[in-house]
Amino acid sequence: MPSTPHAGRWSRRRFIGTAAAAAGAGLLPGAVPAQGGPWAQRPPGHPRQVTFVVWQYGKIYDQIAKQFEDDWGVKVNQVIEPNVEPQVAKLTAMYAAGDTVDVSQSPMQYLANYIEQGIALPIDGLPGVEQYVRDFTPFTRAIAQRDGKTWGLPYFSTVWTFMYNDELLTRAGFKDKPFRSYPELVDQARKAKRDGVARYPILWIGGQGFEQLPGTWFSLTCNRGGVIFDRQLAPQLGAGSVARETLRWWQGTFKDELADPNSLNLRFIPAVKAFNAGQHVYLGTLHHYYVSLINDAAQSPIAGKGRVLGHPGDGKTIGYTMLYILTGNTKDREWAWKLLQYLGGRTKNGEYTQANRLATDAMLGSGYQSVMDSELLRKGWSKWGDVPTILSAWKGATNFAEVVPTVSQPWYPRWSDMMNVELTACLQGKVTADQACDNMVAAVAKAKRA
Repeated sequence: MPSTPHAGRWSRRRFIGTAAAAAGAGLLPGAVPAQGGPWAQRPPGHPRQVTFVVWQYGKIYDQIAKQFEDDWGVKVNQVIEPNVEPQVAKLTAMYAAGDTVDVSQSPMQYLANYIEQGIALPIDGLPGVEQYVRDFTPFTRAIAQRDGKTWGLPYFSTVWTFMYNDELLTRAGFKDKPFRSYPELVDQARKAKRDGVARYPILWIGGQGFEQLPGTWFSLTCNRGGVIFDRQLAPQLGAGSVARETLRWWQGTFKDELADPNSLNLRFIPAVKAFNAGQHVYLGTLHHYYVSLINDAAQSPIAGKGRVLGHPGDGKTIGYTMLYILTGNTKDREWAWKLLQYLGGRTKNGEYTQANRLATDAMLGSGYQSVMDSELLRKGWSKWGDVPTILSAWKGATNFAEVVPTVSQPWYPRWSDMMNVELTACLQGKVTADQACDNMVAAVAKAKRA
């Protein structure tokens, strides 16, 4: 999720915006312009302005706001926060104060709360919704549709993958042979360490957050056939569980000094920057599009050497779609819907302008199947990585909520905070995997009470 604030030109919110600013969006090759659809019709009235509340991401919001204003002659009031946490605080504060908000982003872990509190409104019955729903990817349907209603339009989609430094892998004696199993990963890392190729061959995404440290554990657990909670929302962390044994194995990579201990301080962008110093063979696990930073000749010392690698075995991993939502404080639902479509759907000319721009110029996945299947996306992604490999990882991806179905529960954000503490303590060797998992099970009741 594009969310984490970092200094310098490498900030997660800026790298997509910088790329996106360089090019406009094109029509999907072979697609017929949907200019006659409901997105081309002007809603009644003329509001003084419409308002969205988002977290910063380069210049993408300036671009789409200008297009909206040029197309409809209505000013867009942009409320832009630096990252997810202050954006959530701003939205909830504005809602509580009764301030007008028409459209907002919704982090996946907060959507249930937004629905429960009335901050999010369903969009069913608005002009064009059915056409959008027909083009939703499975990831988008999984997050956007619940309780028989549709709760927004897609911002972007992603899947978790490994990445590796092809030059260092070759120096370690494994040219064009990245690991295909976890024992092989350990064996390759041991040889790379023994041969002096890398002091710590593995760099993990281990910084605390909603999807950084936990996402690595979730993707590894999913790949091994496990889940964190079952569909009845019971934790699956007991003795002998896949999740517990995965954590035990993961802790071992630190105990054996194969994994960089600084991993536990690194969220996505800082980890990529550290990996680009050329001192690690493998980086895992993280959103697919970060290979664009690894192979960016203007910024990366190892540009051209980064490769995407799917999870071993059947390639099973996790992924998700992030949403834009219509908010309960809108004073004009029809114009709010028009604004929502510019952010997460079609613009007046019938194009998926924002989705195309982010997919082709920033390597983000789309929440629309037609964009994911387009040649336009493939051409855009090919600048940074092997597209068939990346899309193969996509085909093996399970929705985040299938592995952690409690993410849709109002108490999940509190439990997530406690989980982060336990995972960190375990990987630091302060507690065992058994103790950490037992503590996480006990934390469920605490989170519910809070």
